[in-house]
Amino acid sequence: MRLLLKRSVAILCLCIVMVANAKAASGLETGVREKDAPGEAAEMHLPADQPFTPWTHDPSIFEEDEGDRTEMREVVEQDVKTIKLGNLVPPIHFGLGEAEITENYLKLLSNVLDSMRDRTNVRLHFVGHADSLPLKGDLIELYGDNVGLSRERAGTVAEYCQRALNLPPEAISYEGLGDSQPVASNATEEGRQLNRRVEVQVWYDEIIEKQVEKEVIVPREVNRVKICRTETVCKLRYKDGHSHRARVKNLIPPLHYDKGMMGVSEEFLQHVRQAMKNLRGKQNIVVKLTAHADNIPLKDRDKRIYGDPVGLSKAVARRVALAVQDDLNLPNEAIDSEGKGTSQPVASNDTQQGRALNRRVEVEFWYDDPLQDLPDEPQLCPDAPGAETVTLVYDSPSGDIEPILFENGKPVIPDGYTDTLRRIMDEISDKTHVRLQFVGYTGNKRLDRRTAAVYGDDIGLSMARARRAMAAVSEQMELTERQAEFDGLGYVQSDDVVNAGFIESDTSRVEVKVVYDDLIVRDDYEGVEVTPFTREVHPVDPFALNLMRITVDGKPIDDPGKCSSDVQRCTDVALENAQIQFKYDSLKLEPRLNVTAWPRTIRYQDLADTAFVENLVYFRLYTNYRSFIERAEIRIFEEEQSVRDTPIAIIAMDADGMAQWQPEFESFSAPVHKLQYLVRVYDKKGLFDETSSQPLWVVDHIDSSIAEANLSEEL
Repeated sequence: MRLLLKRSVAILCLCIVMVANAKAASGLETGVREKDAPGEAAEMHLPADQPFTPWTHDPSIFEEDEGDRTEMREVVEQDVKTIKLGNLVPPIHFGLGEAEITENYLKLLSNVLDSMRDRTNVRLHFVGHADSLPLKGDLIELYGDNVGLSRERAGTVAEYCQRALNLPPEAISYEGLGDSQPVASNATEEGRQLNRRVEVQVWYDEIIEKQVEKEVIVPREVNRVKICRTETVCKLRYKDGHSHRARVKNLIPPLHYDKGMMGVSEEFLQHVRQAMKNLRGKQNIVVKLTAHADNIPLKDRDKRIYGDPVGLSKAVARRVALAVQDDLNLPNEAIDSEGKGTSQPVASNDTQQGRALNRRVEVEFWYDDPLQDLPDEPQLCPDAPGAETVTLVYDSPSGDIEPILFENGKPVIPDGYTDTLRRIMDEISDKTHVRLQFVGYTGNKRLDRRTAAVYGDDIGLSMARARRAMAAVSEQMELTERQAEFDGLGYVQSDDVVNAGFIESDTSRVEVKVVYDDLIVRDDYEGVEVTPFTREVHPVDPFALNLMRITVDGKPIDDPGKCSSDVQRCTDVALENAQIQFKYDSLKLEPRLNVTAWPRTIRYQDLADTAFVENLVYFRLYTNYRSFIERAEIRIFEEEQSVRDTPIAIIAMDADGMAQWQPEFESFSAPVHKLQYLVRVYDKKGLFDETSSQPLWVVDHIDSSIAEANLSEEL
């Protein structure tokens, strides 16, 4: 028998080879692509003597840190020191509003510049001075005071010398010091004439290279990508002069100045004196004055003197700084000034009131604080300085908006009130997110018991009135939800409680404002040097980290440390974004059987007057061995029944694994009739599998949203 079987197998193989050769021959005749010879397309082992390249990695390379590292090195830094040379040329004296600059004087300046060609960044600095006589009449309108007059003289001389000597703009600078540095007595005309002068200083930079030990970032060349195994952190260091220094802002209200800047008010100086008194226990206090300007373009003489709003704000800040320094008798190192121009407005520049608020001088107090230090460990990198969205109030040239009063709990809206609001909103239609803001206020009196029970306190009452007024105005103007907002402040009648205190008022009202959004640049890390670098992530015990830490998709919000769950979540998100899925298949098939029902809550009887069948439930079978199933059925029991008991209903499932059941109960006992169901499947021999039971509820009323659901999505 075995011999016969072997012969038959041999004959079969011979027939297959003959058929294959016949097909190959026919392919050659008809021009069909020639196939591989028998055995050449089979999988074979590589010969031992043939070299090959393995596509594997040494596991030890994955244990190396992939991030940058920091180390202390000696580096060469340039120390730039500005050398200021005076008295190289005689000062230029002014007579009655004019001065004569001779050709010899220009030649002398040219020779001085030629002699310093080997210097770095050589430039001329003109310093204007004036006598002590106060300005009168039109001079006050033009210059403001002697500081402005001396700056005008210095600017005029600088402009003339720049053109005459053909110098670039960066080689010229000037300032005015007024009558603060006289060289003669102002009691005589001869002395005053000597004091009316412009001194010329020659500045140049002296660069000295020095070796300093500094922590540097050593980048690592990374040729592999470790998903979520490296992170970018930052080393934070204070810049020169900011180490261990604390800054106090908004301690006193800003000083608002007009166009002429006539002087510094006594009230402002009193605020500064009081602040210095409160900080008398601090060391190395520095008063820094920062001036801001509006966006009105400078004209004529102001443009020649100050150039732009930044120059104007710098001059104002210096002028106020000199006044504060004289009043408090401070040394030069205890006072500082800065001008920021129009970069940080606090109100709209479209109205006179807004521009007046933007023309201000803010005061900061700096002092030594040993505890004001940055950690040595790397931190999360701060966000780059960017624009922050702020809400600004628009002040219309037509005047203030009248508040809305209440009578018998209802808002009283006068005739034409909404037309006025619409016109004001149209005035700034080019702004972002223009809207009405309703702010409720209450009188400064105690609420009665009934009102307190309904609204809670004065804040709740004012907010309810603001919402009611907003609804009435929005209905008349047909505003959208984004065009109106409300708030309640109770009896707080002041926009600046810290500086202005409370303002008493017995009138309950709703103030209406037209507001819009604008972008303002914010930099919370002024004076801090931020150096980013990359490092390896070493997951740590989550209990060793801050217990209040927050992470989003594996990225910490505050603390730089990560635990294993953070790395895992970060990896999952990265793979999902790259549309990469990793699946594990053990090649072991586990039988799965399940059934779903919808809706799980049905009515005990159908309502005849509705199109939706309230007492109908659908079932769907899920399994991975459907080919072994001969038939399937749904078995329904009472909640207290055993699943081995006789069911109250058996529903056969069709070939697609679908079934439905529509019971009709004669009676119903509230609140719910609880049932349970399962699915049982049989093979050809009558053997069965079944699932565990799941709940099914019968009620008197069902949710109306069930009728609107999609059956294919629910099952």
